[in-house]
Amino acid sequence: MRVARFDYHIHESYSQDARDSSVERYIKAAEEKGIDEIAITTHQIITGEFSGFGVQPAEVQSYVDNIHKLAESTDVVLRVGLEIDYFPEAERELEALIDEYPFDFILGSTHFIGAYDVGSRRDTPAFFSGRSLKEAASDYFNLWRKAVESGLFDSMAHPDYWRRFLYLVRPDPVDFIDYGGALEAIDALVSYDVGFEVNTSGWRHQQKNQYPIRCFLEAANDAGVKKVTLGSDSHLPDQLGFLLPEAVDLLRDVGFKYISSFTLRKNQYNPIDSVVRTVKNK
Repeated sequence: MRVARFDYHIHESYSQDARDSSVERYIKAAEEKGIDEIAITTHQIITGEFSGFGVQPAEVQSYVDNIHKLAESTDVVLRVGLEIDYFPEAERELEALIDEYPFDFILGSTHFIGAYDVGSRRDTPAFFSGRSLKEAASDYFNLWRKAVESGLFDSMAHPDYWRRFLYLVRPDPVDFIDYGGALEAIDALVSYDVGFEVNTSGWRHQQKNQYPIRCFLEAANDAGVKKVTLGSDSHLPDQLGFLLPEAVDLLRDVGFKYISSFTLRKNQYNPIDSVVRTVKNK
């Protein structure tokens, strides 16, 4: 069985959509699969309609303490992280939260564009209605770029997550020509030394590929982006490590040389040929 050594996008029981997925269960899954290191990145949504969806500010200390305690019981390396939704009006509040705790890894995301949750079946039709796909993508990537420029995040999650329910309004395949604002967002990654994630959950979301599409990867590599993280976006322990070896193969084929991991928010470049290995099935 081929496995990737790292999985840096994992949701556990503080996320409302992963209530039954304890850190203990993820440790067991990692041990069984032979995964060396996992970053727990439960949701944190600091404002808006869904602010109760993830870990609350008053719960963060318990969240951090639990991961540190459980790290003592396993050889699997546990990294303490969050997936934090970016809201420009809440930058100072987000910065204060991040600075208060000894996080290893902060993953940024932009699920919410104005009034729309772009990863929801409910809001997708309205978000794309009445305009070109390129215009809608520009709105998304403009906010994504601002998140990069905020300096709050180590890596940015699922760069083209807006595709999740796009099939509801557009059955045709998406072309990179429609990715309005993506090149500017990629340039910001280089300028602000921020990474991005290859997220394999797209294969579970009827996308038939990962987030982002290959053309985004090629553009990022051409622009000089070096920091790339791997994420299964697991909400269940069975999903841990999902298709990450295939993601590494794709990144290698595009030309990337490293996969990033983080300790206390300091980046380590891991040679890409060292990231996937074969383990015996247990």
